[in-house]
Amino acid sequence: MLQDLLQGFRELVFPDNCFLCRTYLPPPHQEQLCASCRLGIIPNTPPFCQQCSRHLSYFTEQGQCLSCLGKHDFFFDRAWSACLYEEPLPQLLHAFKYHDKTHLRKLFHQLLTKYIDRYHLPIDQFDMVIPIPLHPARQRERGYNQAELLSRQLALHYKRPHRRDILKRCKYTPSQTQGQAKQRWTNVDDAFRINTFLDVADKQILIVDDLLTTAATVNSASQCLKEAGAAYVGVLTLAVTP
Repeated sequence: MLQDLLQGFRELVFPDNCFLCRTYLPPPHQEQLCASCRLGIIPNTPPFCQQCSRHLSYFTEQGQCLSCLGKHDFFFDRAWSACLYEEPLPQLLHAFKYHDKTHLRKLFHQLLTKYIDRYHLPIDQFDMVIPIPLHPARQRERGYNQAELLSRQLALHYKRPHRRDILKRCKYTPSQTQGQAKQRWTNVDDAFRINTFLDVADKQILIVDDLLTTAATVNSASQCLKEAGAAYVGVLTLAVTP
């Protein structure tokens, strides 16, 4: 009862508003966006590229998008992404990553679980869920790892072991939001190390990150895991660039 009274007082003094348009959200509510802004987030829909899960605008015999077609240097077995990286999602992700708006993980968790359940992603097959790590210097600067905030909630929701100690980022790289595709792949060469090989051997591992662009970062991490003996590496991100 006390908690309800405190919640009611908080909403009276500091009423909740939509994070984007600031429209008042009357209590009780479980959302961080109004219905209109929520509908603005574009889900990733079939048909999917068989490698990176981008929506296939052009059909190819191999079932791959034009970005993946002809490439043979992928170390992850399959990637999935819940949404398209189009507004308002870039604005939300930027606030989440760079402006301490960590409460947005609740919204992102809802988007991820809706996608997983709708398309029956094989979450149960994975022996562990791991986040893409930040370099220690960047994590100290930011104060948290946005990928870990997402991966921890997913692991708890689907009752999978969560391991943040498997991968270590040993190379400080420029932000992957900048630069050309070739430069992005060069930036993350040898960027990761394995802390414990025994925990990885013959395991099926799901890597979680916030955004898939060229896939350079997750591919470098996947290579590290595969070379340590991982049997299967999947990648799950909140968003993918079109």
